[in-house]
Amino acid sequence: MKSDILSLIEEKQKLLQDMVFKDQTDCRITTGIALPLMLVNKILTEKKEKIFTGKYGLTSSEFEVLISLLALNKRLTPTELCENIIFSSGGMTKILNRLELKRLIKRVDSQQDKRSRFVEITPKGAALIKAAFKEAIAFHVEIFGVLDEDEKIFLEKILKKMFLAIMNVDV
Repeated sequence: MKSDILSLIEEKQKLLQDMVFKDQTDCRITTGIALPLMLVNKILTEKKEKIFTGKYGLTSSEFEVLISLLALNKRLTPTELCENIIFSSGGMTKILNRLELKRLIKRVDSQQDKRSRFVEITPKGAALIKAAFKEAIAFHVEIFGVLDEDEKIFLEKILKKMFLAIMNVDV
């Protein structure tokens, strides 16, 4: 399996090098950095999705909503949740409906504005997300355990720098 993936990367690199790229630097960046980064993200996401879905009955989106509510430790409007998580308001409504059916959140009318409703995590939702988050942390510790401490620090710096660059912030 591991060698199959590495072979796939090498094959794509060779194909792209021969067909697309005239400049070796562009090819190395695309196939040597971007492709493995995308594959790592894809595999991490799939494995976490299996944990959340299989054991906790949550999608990654539901996990994100619950962890946001727990971490911020306050009621939020659906709009505030959308601002904290990358979803459309229509997508958020569907997620909140599912979480409410599972009794992991509840919607509460605003005392100040009768047109507005807040979302809050229930005790059942808090217990579930704490357990799921604990397992997600253990999964990350295991995955990043292949790196020594210096590599972890270096990777963290690189990813933060890339994130800021992508978000068009000076690095």
